[in-house]
Amino acid sequence: MNKSQTILKKIESLFPDAKSELGNWKTPFQFLICIILSAQTTDKKVNTVTSKLFDKYPTSKKLSMANISDIEELIAGVNYFKSKAKYLVETAQTLETNFGGVVPDTVDELIRLKGVGIKTANVFLNDLYKKNEGIGADTHVIRVAQRMGLTKHSDPKKVALDLQKLYPQEVWHRVNSTFVLYGRYVCKARMNESRCILKEYCSYCKDK
Repeated sequence: MNKSQTILKKIESLFPDAKSELGNWKTPFQFLICIILSAQTTDKKVNTVTSKLFDKYPTSKKLSMANISDIEELIAGVNYFKSKAKYLVETAQTLETNFGGVVPDTVDELIRLKGVGIKTANVFLNDLYKKNEGIGADTHVIRVAQRMGLTKHSDPKKVALDLQKLYPQEVWHRVNSTFVLYGRYVCKARMNESRCILKEYCSYCKDK
């Protein structure tokens, strides 16, 4: 077993049932909205604001007709809420106009939606469908990959490409979900090195 495989196996031992911690959603549309909101915002905060948001706007059709100011008020707890409110309404409108209200299931189509980049698209597809079109490298994934020596880059796209070269495509969704949780709960920006289960690879612990 090589280094990258060992790292994934050990992280999976901590999070054998790794999945998104975004809650409140019941449909692919609602899950996509949660992911858009989660950029630069904690899942806990997203879970708080989406409870009221989805009570009032549970579908793309209803959200497409919403006033942006109303959405701003509902999601005011998240970072960049004014920009995101606009993204949500425009995304809903595009879904209704171009996709018949159905959230597409490919990266190429998803990135046509406002506020959805390649990272968001891959996170959505991996968590919901295990599509393995790519790895979504967020802050947590990037930190873990860097400290484990799996990448020298900090740009999300370059980190994702490095990880995709190291891991077989059929496990990309597992890399996504487990690295996120390991970065969130163990390999934090400031962490207690005693919690690290990968000290032989971790540059953070080696430097202590």
